[in-house]
Amino acid sequence: MATTREFRRGEHAVVVRRSGIADGPDYVLVHGLGMAHGYWDPVAELLEPTGTVYALDMPGFGDAPEPRRPLTMAESADLIADLLATEGIARAVLVGHSTGAQVVAEAAARHPELVDRVVLIGATVNPRERTLVKQAARFLQDLLVVDPRVVVTGLALYLKAGPRWFIANLRPMLDHRIEQALPQITADTLVIRGETDAVVPRYWGEEMAALAPKGRYAEVPGRGHDTMVVSGRRVGEMIAQDARGEPVGRAVTQPSQPLKAERMNRLDAVGWMARDYAYAGLRQLAVLLDGRRSPARWTVGDPAKPQVVLLPGVYEHWSFLRPLGDALNAEGYRVTVVHGLRANRAAIAETADHVAEALARVRVPSAGRVIVGHSKGGLIGKRLLLDDRAASLGIRGLVAICTPFAGARRARLFRDPSIRALLPTDETIVMLGSAASVNSQIVSVFGTFDPHVPDGSALDGATNVRVPVAGHFRILGARETALAVRDGLALLTSDAAG
Repeated sequence: MATTREFRRGEHAVVVRRSGIADGPDYVLVHGLGMAHGYWDPVAELLEPTGTVYALDMPGFGDAPEPRRPLTMAESADLIADLLATEGIARAVLVGHSTGAQVVAEAAARHPELVDRVVLIGATVNPRERTLVKQAARFLQDLLVVDPRVVVTGLALYLKAGPRWFIANLRPMLDHRIEQALPQITADTLVIRGETDAVVPRYWGEEMAALAPKGRYAEVPGRGHDTMVVSGRRVGEMIAQDARGEPVGRAVTQPSQPLKAERMNRLDAVGWMARDYAYAGLRQLAVLLDGRRSPARWTVGDPAKPQVVLLPGVYEHWSFLRPLGDALNAEGYRVTVVHGLRANRAAIAETADHVAEALARVRVPSAGRVIVGHSKGGLIGKRLLLDDRAASLGIRGLVAICTPFAGARRARLFRDPSIRALLPTDETIVMLGSAASVNSQIVSVFGTFDPHVPDGSALDGATNVRVPVAGHFRILGARETALAVRDGLALLTSDAAG
């Protein structure tokens, strides 16, 4: 028989619906923004014969009273932990949907001793789309494939919570960085996504599973963001199977590799390459307008954030990265460049020494430095991480964009030694490839199609991020890339990253 009670800590109250049997796992179900415990019913019915189900109404939603202000994700996570401790649940199976998955991930990261397993269904927020406008567009896009019954149920729950409270809770959702919590989760983690979920693209679902140390990824065919409602039995079976320790889905070590040029329609590939080189040509012309020195405003920013050191690729002036530098400076980062690289044709080790010497002549910022390098600049950045001087220079990590960590086989088409030095067989490339000790300090960002690095820029042991932009050069001017780099900087300099 199901029972319902209120759990309270100060002004914050959670309504708990308990059902199921005493034996077996303790399932704790956390709803998404605007929802309530009732929409878990299809999943709960499947789980009840296997264990105890705790379906929650979070503060201000469903039957739970509204507090004075919305909780942050950390506060919600601590509230869940208090509930678990009060109920005597030592090893919970935490299950969250949408923003509820953010709460669950944060709770598992902050209170690992209370958690046995984690299930994230349709988890938000995709860091490349962390804006209110983009999230609203994605939800509207998903509504095109949502079951009408779900729309009616969801609308009723939204109206019960009220538009004011719903809107107030959007900020904690957008502010939270689930990608920073995932690497801290020690429990087995299952990421479930509906195959047609527009809110959670496949690359983001796979990335979440890759970020969790014990992550697995599974999809429900033909379903969208509402998968746990319209396919409740299937999702429930997956949760119960996972709770029994039986493998569900597949392990993901990194997102899918970028598409190779030879796998793309030849005409499409030529079109993408033409646009890519047109962008590169415009950036080369911009050198004449940008002048010799980087913008003075780049030196101003938040001292709590690391200084960003931009390293361009071969035949690229620092101004090639100006759009990215402007975007990061607008986010509060101080941005600097190293002069004297000219066309960046010198050997990787030689250039790394030059950069190290230049950085050593300037006081290390209190928040340290992070290298942001494009193509060959990423290889130079990795060489700097391997340098004995890296710590004294305050270098905390590297965000690399379209970097050929395993070399670029198409470099053989060029006679220029500075480009042929990027061949997979080059001594420096082989050395950098085998030096995996610093890979955890690297975020590798790449697009869907790269004519210069057809074998991809994914790096084992690094955080690999694929953005929905094609090209080797034009990716530098894309907003999606700026967001990915920004989030990479935050990840590398979070407390968890050291």
